[in-house]
Amino acid sequence: MTVGSTNAPRPSRREREVREQVLVVDDERAIRRFAARVLAEAGYVVHEAGDGAEALAFVSALGAAVDVVVSDIVMPRLTGVELVQALATTHPELPVILMTGYGAGALAERGIAAPCAVLAKPFAAERLLDEVRRCVKERL
Repeated sequence: MTVGSTNAPRPSRREREVREQVLVVDDERAIRRFAARVLAEAGYVVHEAGDGAEALAFVSALGAAVDVVVSDIVMPRLTGVELVQALATTHPELPVILMTGYGAGALAERGIAAPCAVLAKPFAAERLLDEVRRCVKERL
């Protein structure tokens, strides 16, 4: 036995590779890239979509592989609210965090509620990570 070695079993290659997967959805590339970079640096596997229609197709293709969706609300083709509604039917267990320039109160007045959380833009990297961690933990 060499100095510094332990008898603890090493995790298998598969166990080392399994990480939570996040889908970031925003038509504004800068915001999408910021969120994706923050999450990737924290160890998440990050996928990106430019709008709700692209995100819905991605989730339909991958299904249970996605652990949480972080989506803007105002987007072309399929909005974040429409994405939440579609996912509530096809993947009701999938948490969605909505990003918006509107306050949570304004969203509630419009009848918009995210299954997991609402992030008001602009948001700090740590706030994004806190909400993603919480939503993933609640799902498990």
